[in-house]
Amino acid sequence: MASNLNLVEPQSRGPFIGVGNVTKSYGSLTVLNGISLEVAKGEVLVLCGPSGCGKSTLLRCLNGLETIQSGSITINGRRVENATPEQLQQIRLMTGFVFQNFNLFPHMTTLENIVIAPQKVKRIPAREAKEQAEHLLEQVGMSTKAESYPYQLSGGQRQRVAIARALAMKPSLMLFDEPTSALDPEMREEVLQVIRRVHQEHKMTMVVVTHEIGFAKNVASRAMLLDQGQIVEEAPARDFFESPREERTRKFLRAIAND
Repeated sequence: MASNLNLVEPQSRGPFIGVGNVTKSYGSLTVLNGISLEVAKGEVLVLCGPSGCGKSTLLRCLNGLETIQSGSITINGRRVENATPEQLQQIRLMTGFVFQNFNLFPHMTTLENIVIAPQKVKRIPAREAKEQAEHLLEQVGMSTKAESYPYQLSGGQRQRVAIARALAMKPSLMLFDEPTSALDPEMREEVLQVIRRVHQEHKMTMVVVTHEIGFAKNVASRAMLLDQGQIVEEAPARDFFESPREERTRKFLRAIAND
């Protein structure tokens, strides 16, 4: 079983992420309506849009946390829709997911939160997992909090631990679902700096749901606006934020600038 969980990733000749005409509904409510997009290896795509537009749902569909009604999704050549449980586990092994509410285990220390998945899922020896976790905590500026519990940490510190936990699985793709929305401005900037550093050091593919304009301009390759389950506009990040083509995009950007 352990060998199956550590297969070499297939090298796709196409985009690292491919989404083709995806539809996702909850009963009579259509959340994603014919979404198609591609993300190249190493690219950072920022998703923007009003609440309920489908951003978080799209992220969850990318690694199979939500099933789709129609269309196709591939991650580095692996099909997500209709994947078997084992195939889905393979996809999730190469996908790190950072949620807005941290989702740390409250009864575990910072270090324990990071080592548990590599040990249990990838069967990494305890000593190796601990050394890797300590290195990751240093990367995210949390070395002094290794023995702290989540309740002893600030929101920004918990989010940095969550990022380290995702990186511990050595993913090829990182998905961030509004990672700073629950934080005050100072803590928000701490977390954004960590995400910038992760991209600079690892050059991994990222899809980030965020309204942080400065971050998107400086880090993202492209930005995309979703509204009512459809893509309204996509463009290189700086063009998207400085000279959007669509009036709907301009209206949205004015709204978040005034928040």
